[in-house]
Amino acid sequence: MRYYREIFLTNRLFYAIGLVITSFCIAYAVPEFIYLAVAIIGFCVGAIGYDAFILFKLRSPITVKRETGKLFSLFDENPVHLEVESTASQILKVRILDEIPIQFQNRSFEILTDVLPGEKRRIDYELKPATRGEYWFGKTNAFLSTKVGFIERRIQYNEDYMVKVYPSFIQMRAFELMVFSADRMQAGIKRIRKLGHGYEFSDIRQYVIGDDPRTINWKASSRSSSIMVNNYQEERSQQIYAVINKSRVMRMPFNGLSLLDYAINSTLALQNIVLQNQDHAGLIVFSGKEENFLRAERKFNQRQRLLEALYNIEEDQQEANYQALYESTRKNIRGRSMLLLFTNFMSLNSLHRVLPILKQINRGHLLTLIFFENTELEAYIEEEPTDLLDMSTHVLASKLSNELTQVVYELRNAGIQAIQSKPEDLTANAINKYLELKSRGMI
Repeated sequence: MRYYREIFLTNRLFYAIGLVITSFCIAYAVPEFIYLAVAIIGFCVGAIGYDAFILFKLRSPITVKRETGKLFSLFDENPVHLEVESTASQILKVRILDEIPIQFQNRSFEILTDVLPGEKRRIDYELKPATRGEYWFGKTNAFLSTKVGFIERRIQYNEDYMVKVYPSFIQMRAFELMVFSADRMQAGIKRIRKLGHGYEFSDIRQYVIGDDPRTINWKASSRSSSIMVNNYQEERSQQIYAVINKSRVMRMPFNGLSLLDYAINSTLALQNIVLQNQDHAGLIVFSGKEENFLRAERKFNQRQRLLEALYNIEEDQQEANYQALYESTRKNIRGRSMLLLFTNFMSLNSLHRVLPILKQINRGHLLTLIFFENTELEAYIEEEPTDLLDMSTHVLASKLSNELTQVVYELRNAGIQAIQSKPEDLTANAINKYLELKSRGMI
């Protein structure tokens, strides 16, 4: 009974059966065709017997093993490896149907290959998840057939298992290499010229050409035979909070990923740079109320804590409560900190409603708003209108685009740092802003 469930009939067999039926039909008019029909039947029976012997003489003519990472990276190409090894004495045609997670909505995924006797082959493919969460892989179905190919034998491998999709740690590692490498200019990370110097005294050293004359230590120079200067180091161990608005304005999708997930990916990459720069990294997530607060620290496991907190963020249908955010910053954050707020504004009026609260937050901290440029709106504006209705729609779209541009000027006039970024450039722009504010000594 077990072998009966493993047998599948192929299209080639049905074509042969169709030929037999056609031969019998023609035999009504031309009796000689009956011999052709009988010959085809005999060939089909022999071919099926040959296929069954080759495919079932071994318990498992091939083995298929699937290898994936323990975690998948959101919106990145994650590799999946299949190792196919043959123990048969014949060339086998293999059709692999891998039961990939349902979130990919791919019901026609299959791999076709020929496997030589004793051959061990590696097959690679990639999956690009668009949402965070748990992804379940099912079994790997291998359909084996011979060159005759009248029947197939299905063998199932691998047990069901789950892979978690976390915020893009691949992007995080890439930006870490970009920021701390010499060729970071090629990746959009700017070299920020440091204005002045830090205020933390490091040591006294001998003057060399190019040193700032204002740092000369005249007392130390008078006690030695050469000019000595004070050496300062960059201020570190400052608190950097990423603040994520997870309300309904962040549900808007762009290129297959929601604005919230763009913000989450950028936060992970940014806070990794913050930790590498020896600052304290923290996280605030809010919508109708403060949902999650992770105190800014520089412990050895802070990166993992940030990763887990970002993984568990779920979109909310409520309006963002900026008053609750202000109260949370007053209650939970000690000392002046840099707050990088990832949010989105749909119009200028939406900014005016919350601008007084943003000003209050900016008095106690260095607030930087990072919101999104509506790239689809800009692309629509560039299209030529075709009729009167389309022209009126273009006028409204242009007005909305001008309002969103005005948001940046309104924030800067209020003394609040602001970035309007395309979703795909969000990470680079956020990191550049952090490096710029650090170099200017604004915190």
